[in-house]
Amino acid sequence: MYSVRDAMLEIAAILNRLSIAVQLAVVMCLFTYFLLLGRIVRLREVRLWMLAWLANAAALAAVFVHAFAELPLAGHRIALVLYLAGKASFTILIVAGARNHLQPGVRTLAGPGRVAAFVVLWSAALGLGVPSLWQGQLAGSVLVAVLFLIGGITVLRNPRSRISRWLGWAMLLESAFFAYSAALLAPALWGNRLGMAFLGYSSFVEAWVELVLGLVCIAVLSDRREEQLHYANRELLESQERLSRLVDVDPLTNLANRRSLRRAMDAVAATGGALIFIDINRFRDINDLFGHRVGDHTLQRLARLIGEQFRPEDHLIRWGGDQFLVVAPGMDPSSAGERVAAIRTALRHPTGDLPSFSIAAGVAELAPGGDAAAALEDADRRMDAEKKRGR
Repeated sequence: MYSVRDAMLEIAAILNRLSIAVQLAVVMCLFTYFLLLGRIVRLREVRLWMLAWLANAAALAAVFVHAFAELPLAGHRIALVLYLAGKASFTILIVAGARNHLQPGVRTLAGPGRVAAFVVLWSAALGLGVPSLWQGQLAGSVLVAVLFLIGGITVLRNPRSRISRWLGWAMLLESAFFAYSAALLAPALWGNRLGMAFLGYSSFVEAWVELVLGLVCIAVLSDRREEQLHYANRELLESQERLSRLVDVDPLTNLANRRSLRRAMDAVAATGGALIFIDINRFRDINDLFGHRVGDHTLQRLARLIGEQFRPEDHLIRWGGDQFLVVAPGMDPSSAGERVAAIRTALRHPTGDLPSFSIAAGVAELAPGGDAAAALEDADRRMDAEKKRGR
């Protein structure tokens, strides 16, 4: 007679198989996602986690065969070996990927060959050597719980970012699930079947736990990818700044060149200020008598003196050859003239192997909102007039 108990057992068996199928479907979706992501994102943790979900799928496939197929005891033991190897590999690869996420490029204490050998020997010894299949499952749950516990604590103690903490908590959730499964299996060592009913639908719970872990891994990778893009953008901006410096800065005097004139004029347009042209008198004679090396040092000396006399907010430009331009926002012509006079005084005395020399200067006032081009021409004309007078 078909009893209620028989009906309940049949429903439990159906639910057990359905839960395994659901878990396998979830794991295969995660494996496919990481497989496709690995073709786009070249991060080592992506490859490790892709292999982890593949190993987990293999473990669940073994459980699926064990639940659905009519196999002899040897076949069930082989399925247990495959399950233990898959779960152990899954856990080790997840933890290894997390460690690589925290410290990219870090090397593990044991190489892949030793880890693979351990997994094979450990799985074979348990799957083929334990008296009962559930004892192998108990040992596997303990190993997975311990490894995820170590991995979760490691991540939480040294998180790479706020989001990487989620990975630590997800690994601790995995550890708690397998520790609970082991706790339910452990009483069976003394003949007590308490808690075994949970194992019939535990795949439903495990599917949700693994889905959480997979989604957290995806979030962690997105955060790492954003970090890489931020770093690349910063490198690009720094490269652009270095390139701009090479283009806009005179390499001999380390002053701006004529390309920076528009920026200087924009700075002085609203406030007005002073425009000062400076030219070295008889610079060609210095090159002819003392050589171009001394001529270069002469230009550098004048550039240093201009920088010392004018303010940090003033724009100092090597206009070309031996000519310099100073754009001084808010400065009146008399103050500019005093600074030029101080430069002339310093140049009367030779320094080192550099001869003394004189300069010609022209100062023009630019009114707020005034004609910058006209002021530049005025300063240039005044400098030329002074140069002709031979000062």
